[in-house]
Amino acid sequence: MPERLNPIGAPGPRASSASAASHLPEVGPAVCVSRQGRAGVTEILTLVIFLFAAKLSAASLSNPAVDSYNVRVGTQTFAGLYQFTTNTLLVETAQAIRDLGSGVIKFYLGTDVQRQSHITLTPNLTNLLTLVRDEPSYHRVLDMPFQHFVLWAYPFGNAWPFDGYSSTERADDYQEMFDLTSYLLTNYDNSGKTFYLGHWEGDWYLLPNYNTSTNPTPTAIQGMIDWLNNRQKGVDDAKAAIPHSNVNVLNYAEVNRVLDATSGDTNINQRAINTVIPYVTNLDCLSYSSYDVMAAGASTLWSTLDYMESMLPTNKASVVPGQRLWIGEYGWGTLDNTTQEQNSRAYLQRLLTWNPGPRFILFWEMYNNETNCAYWLIDSNNVKVASYYLHNRFLNNARLLTAQFQERNGRLPIDSEFEGLVTPMLNQPLPPPVNLAVGNRAATLLNAGTASVSGTLAQGVYGDDCASVQVFYGRQDGGASRGAWEQSQFIALNTNFNLATFTAALANLAPNTNYFFRFYATNSSGEAWAPASAQFSTTALNPADYGSRMKITFTGYNRGEALLDFPVLVNLSTNLPGFSYRQFASATGGDLRFADAGGLLPLPFEIDEWDTYGVSTVWVRLSQLATTNDFIWAYWGNPLAPASPASSTNGSVWSADHFLVYHLKQSGFPYADSSQQHPALSGAAPGSTSGIIGHACLFDGSFKYLNSGAINLGNAFTLSAWVNLAPAATNIQTIWANKAGGYNTAGFALYVDTYLTSDHKVFFETGNGTLGAAVSTAAGAVSSGQWHLITAAIDRAGGTGNLYVDGANPTQASAVLTDFANQNTLNLGRFTNADFYWTGMLDEARIESVLRSPNWIWASWMTAAANSAFASYSGITQAPSSLSLTSKSSSQLLSWPASGVGLALYSATNLAPPILWTPVTNHSQWQVSLPSDPNANRFYRLQPQP
Repeated sequence: MPERLNPIGAPGPRASSASAASHLPEVGPAVCVSRQGRAGVTEILTLVIFLFAAKLSAASLSNPAVDSYNVRVGTQTFAGLYQFTTNTLLVETAQAIRDLGSGVIKFYLGTDVQRQSHITLTPNLTNLLTLVRDEPSYHRVLDMPFQHFVLWAYPFGNAWPFDGYSSTERADDYQEMFDLTSYLLTNYDNSGKTFYLGHWEGDWYLLPNYNTSTNPTPTAIQGMIDWLNNRQKGVDDAKAAIPHSNVNVLNYAEVNRVLDATSGDTNINQRAINTVIPYVTNLDCLSYSSYDVMAAGASTLWSTLDYMESMLPTNKASVVPGQRLWIGEYGWGTLDNTTQEQNSRAYLQRLLTWNPGPRFILFWEMYNNETNCAYWLIDSNNVKVASYYLHNRFLNNARLLTAQFQERNGRLPIDSEFEGLVTPMLNQPLPPPVNLAVGNRAATLLNAGTASVSGTLAQGVYGDDCASVQVFYGRQDGGASRGAWEQSQFIALNTNFNLATFTAALANLAPNTNYFFRFYATNSSGEAWAPASAQFSTTALNPADYGSRMKITFTGYNRGEALLDFPVLVNLSTNLPGFSYRQFASATGGDLRFADAGGLLPLPFEIDEWDTYGVSTVWVRLSQLATTNDFIWAYWGNPLAPASPASSTNGSVWSADHFLVYHLKQSGFPYADSSQQHPALSGAAPGSTSGIIGHACLFDGSFKYLNSGAINLGNAFTLSAWVNLAPAATNIQTIWANKAGGYNTAGFALYVDTYLTSDHKVFFETGNGTLGAAVSTAAGAVSSGQWHLITAAIDRAGGTGNLYVDGANPTQASAVLTDFANQNTLNLGRFTNADFYWTGMLDEARIESVLRSPNWIWASWMTAAANSAFASYSGITQAPSSLSLTSKSSSQLLSWPASGVGLALYSATNLAPPILWTPVTNHSQWQVSLPSDPNANRFYRLQPQP
């Protein structure tokens, strides 16, 4: 009989690089541990007293179906070397795992409880049943609200079947497994819990002294087969004998040297996965302690898991719900905490993209169990390390995403859908969740004294208290101080997992007055305001004053995100059904107006170009663009309002988050900035030509450019321009730059084409004077001779950027320097040292002071590139007009409402066919004096002018 270096009751250290022998824990002094929130985020306890406190509720933003949904990720507790409370190690670490947010826990059952759990094995604890039933710490942990308990279950007889499995050992093991299963099924009946009874890394039981250079003996292999079949029978027989509902017990085996089995080396390719597992005919589940494959690429990892599945007997395939294979252990305990987080995040992503995905992915472990290693989520100083926050935030986000999916679809996601939900977040370190994210949305004037305002709330912590939503409003901006506002209104408690919109009707408002409003939310985690206050005016537009109106519905915006203060392009022309420039009282469109969906609240707009012989382009600022049903109204035909409102020239169309907006319709200096901040006053004036929107500028590739002056762009900004690259263009083609040529020169440049090529790659290049870094696309991202919208969304503080071409993101490299110069003089069409000029046309060039979302960028492309698909224009409705006749001493006055612009007065001497109607007035008149002629009959009518 070989020496039992690693008896079943006392599993040894990890078989990873630089593993060390486990030691009895050194229990440190008890310390105070921070109180944790539901998702493991430290609660900030703030005493807030509100007049509406009676309306608040402690209802939890959770869903029982989501609570019980398996989000895969978790951890375990074995033989920790330290602890911080007076609880047993098992209870302390179980609570820490619960605070992490995990729904699964893994721990030890057997005789080695002193080392594993810091529990004394008293005389009354004689088998697995009495351990879980009568030992207080074990009973307490099993009662905790975990859904899944993965347990190393070692009967107290400590049988060693690998040198022969006696009938006595078989009987003892069977009975303990039977009794433990019976108790779990009975005591936790209808609890929703599942218990998995298994063991530590099976290949080390087959290979004495961890000798991986040989194959196990036939006796060891057969002993392990018999041992696992016997354990499985104990579980199966108990399940057949004990009535139970909504509780389950499953048996599992664990393997750990799978790559040996697939190596093709006959000296080492007999392992548990291929010599034991296929012969455990009724095996429920299989665990993989996966240290041997962690460093492998995705294809090797996936093929290894596929191989393991092929070895797993299929007798239970239709009996065991869900995936039967999981990752029982992984971790990088010999590496620093930062690298551990990076490796763990990448490994989680590779595992979750394997189809169908493991049942669990269990990190080794909560507290370190090996000296001179760092297998921990909480270190020996009671500090949560980077991998702790990775797991904590993943668990919270995974549940929240699952709840959002369920809310949208009325069902929980299947495995592939879940993996699609959660894997994108693992592309970068997970940020802390935002408890409450509040935003202002639209204001709609219902009448001169009532307005409807809306705002949004997204709660970022699953299981947090439902937040109370209010709106504060008044004639002064109260900022983020509740007491500084004139009035407030409680709206509702949030019960939505997805971003939710809340609407309030504000009554008894003063007419012709400007109002501010700001949405606010609070719960036990804290409070949050919308980023800034919004405004509306009770100065109402009167639709009856206008002779023509048109409804514009944005049926093409289907991206889901609500875009605030979005500038949309409106194209007016005789191509619209019933439209005529004769319907305007002003020849320059001065009586044009836009209003919100209510038809009363004026919207800021700017006439870009007015062309009565073609297409007139107008930019309208929508307070909110959110759905395919959103719409606005356009009005015109009012001789009493012939001048455009101030918004058409004061830059208010372009919200405060625009640095500059060049329509590039001029043919010489100054080139206007519609945001009224940075007009181009110098440079070398480009020529004027037809553009994507009205007129554009033509750059010659050798001399023409615009100088915008020095602009402080801050740490987050978005650059864009419509570009049409000349077919003959080669070498770097600069769109925007605040730097001289040279990869590492201080500043940035947005350009097309690699140096001395015409590969049509797009670059956003950054330099700090020493180093350089660039965001880039693949070759061929743009084509010459065609219009493309190129956009760069730059997060300087985060060191990342994204490039977009025609609303799509083709970015391949995304790194920018975090210290590139961002306050230099900015040029459109060249580098600032008179190099790399643009060759071709540029139109609608903008710089925005925020990081625009992909949906905003897509909508900015669509509104210009496919305006008729993005916006649906109704037919023109003209107000009915009637003629009135007023007699005077020497004449008669025939008149009609001023809103009858576009209608002309016609007369006829008789109504006998064919009637000859002749015009009496032009389109700007709405009254005419008729000479007195008692000897003549004359008939009059109003009709639209051609």
